[in-house]
Amino acid sequence: MNSDKDDFFDEQSENDQASDQLLKMLDKYDRKVRTDIAPGMKVTGTVTRIGTEYVFVDIGAKNEALMKVVELSGENGMLTVKTGDKVSAFVVSDKADEIILSKSLGGQPVPVSELVEIMNSGVPVQGKVTGINKGGLNVKVMGYRAFCPVSQIDIKFTEDINSFLSKSLDFVVTKVTEGGRNVVVSRIPLLEQDLDSRLDSLQESAGNRTVLKGKITRITEFGLFVDLGKVEGLVHISEVSWERAEKLEELFSPGQEIEVLVLKVEKKQPLRNSKISLSVKQVMENPWTTVKSRLSVGQSVQGKVTRLTNFGAFVELIPGVEGLVHISEMSWEKRVHHPSEVVQEGSFVNVNILGIDENKKTISLSLKDISNDPWRDVESRFPVGSEVSGKVAKKSRYGYFIDLDTGITGLLVFSNISADKKDSFKEGDVINVNVESIDTENRRISLSHGVSEAKNNQKEISEFLQTQRKESHESKVSTEFGSALLAALKGKK
Repeated sequence: MNSDKDDFFDEQSENDQASDQLLKMLDKYDRKVRTDIAPGMKVTGTVTRIGTEYVFVDIGAKNEALMKVVELSGENGMLTVKTGDKVSAFVVSDKADEIILSKSLGGQPVPVSELVEIMNSGVPVQGKVTGINKGGLNVKVMGYRAFCPVSQIDIKFTEDINSFLSKSLDFVVTKVTEGGRNVVVSRIPLLEQDLDSRLDSLQESAGNRTVLKGKITRITEFGLFVDLGKVEGLVHISEVSWERAEKLEELFSPGQEIEVLVLKVEKKQPLRNSKISLSVKQVMENPWTTVKSRLSVGQSVQGKVTRLTNFGAFVELIPGVEGLVHISEMSWEKRVHHPSEVVQEGSFVNVNILGIDENKKTISLSLKDISNDPWRDVESRFPVGSEVSGKVAKKSRYGYFIDLDTGITGLLVFSNISADKKDSFKEGDVINVNVESIDTENRRISLSHGVSEAKNNQKEISEFLQTQRKESHESKVSTEFGSALLAALKGKK
């Protein structure tokens, strides 16, 4: 025999086991038994056993109470309690030593006085929806015809109240007048009972970035409403996909199950007005995390034009990553006034990557063919100081833009135009200009017109005046010398 096994010495005889059971039974009957159990009372007890149809609950009475398994099951049909858990419910029957519990009172008729008492106590009652009218539901409650306004049916948006017809639901009585002829009921207080804790749980999910499952209830032009179980959240259209999403009804359908992340929970009063922001795209990998390994500056890639604006065209390079072709980067040959002159939405184009900013998540692109860049030899074609011919393309507040060649435009500022010709040009005029400076890095050429001629004239005038002064000075000196010489000669005589 191996005495090292502790469980050997823990073995009990049949007599010992029988004694323990007897002691447990005596302990049960020695407890103080509740005698105040009555229908309508709210009680709390401990789950002792779980059967196929009923859950057995110890509420301190002589016998265990029974509660239907279906009342303690979630929407998925799974039981939400286990042995040892605490549950709270209402006593709906206490007959023949059998106590029946339920989350709400049954539908048996009661006097008006009891209905008023039920209203004052806030005890849930079960009612059956018997009809639909413009403002809400007609409900049969405790033998009375009651009305549930549409605003009191659910804390979530109710699109079709016809879906509640013939259903048995739990309500609270909110109004009893005219001797029971006017009874108003609501589901809101019952639905809001654990809403605060539910919102806290969703807020925790947001912090942990927990992926949740939800069901699409409705689709709008600005996003998707998703049922998370008792509460509804919104996936804004910007959070639907890393790619541009526009026609959501083509991508999703009501009733579809999707995975979401909770971004933010904004509690409001009443709690049913709280806002829950969700995201579908953040469940998936952010495509910008792979941009560095897939795209690089100087690379030529093919992309799809997704949309046009007045200042350029957005091109999708990889799913969820777009770049911008600015209107100035669309053509060497002509001045583009709108991107639609060059590209169309939905078309595929070859673009060159000019720059990538991962922090700002922006990519600048160009449609221009780098091999045909007219700026490559601009300094040899238009040397500084040379006079060239160009066409007036446009007048601005600074001066005139002059097209020197295809893709080469210079700026003729007003200060570089002779005073007599500043307002003498119009678009389309061909004029001669002088190249003042060239900035190849920023692709800028500074021009002038008539200024060199004015400078030459000024130089000639200056030289003429200097010559005149010199001649005048020499003439004066010559005259003074002659007078002195004449005087000296006279003195000799």
